[in-house]
Amino acid sequence: MKILELLDELIEEIGNSPKAVFSSKRSVDYDIVMEIIKDLKNALPQELLDAEEILKEKEQILSSAREEGVSIVKSAEDELQTRVSDNSVVQEAETKSKEIVKKAEETAKQISLGAKEYADDILAEVETYFTDYLKVLRKNRQELSSKRKS
Repeated sequence: MKILELLDELIEEIGNSPKAVFSSKRSVDYDIVMEIIKDLKNALPQELLDAEEILKEKEQILSSAREEGVSIVKSAEDELQTRVSDNSVVQEAETKSKEIVKKAEETAKQISLGAKEYADDILAEVETYFTDYLKVLRKNRQELSSKRKS
């Protein structure tokens, strides 16, 4: 593979370059090193270069999507705030709550009337029972009174 050969050549060029006095630094031939780097760049497979372009496009798309997402959220928040503060929504809610309270009061009134009627019916039955029982008691007392006199 040409890339590996060029890397070996670059390593050899750096390794064979003279060392500076009292230092680990080396003095390389700039033109030779730049020529090897240029050859390396030209030897890179097209797929690698394409991948780099795709990565750049991906970042642009993500950035654009983030901006659009922020814009959508902001727009939705503004719309929500507008609807919440809109008097018609508040008035509609108040009207519905008044209707619910009115229905609840009517239902409670009907239940109360039904309970009173039921209680009246029970009391009427009890009254009838006691009236009949009182008649029986009076009749028994009269019989006892008449037996005492005899």
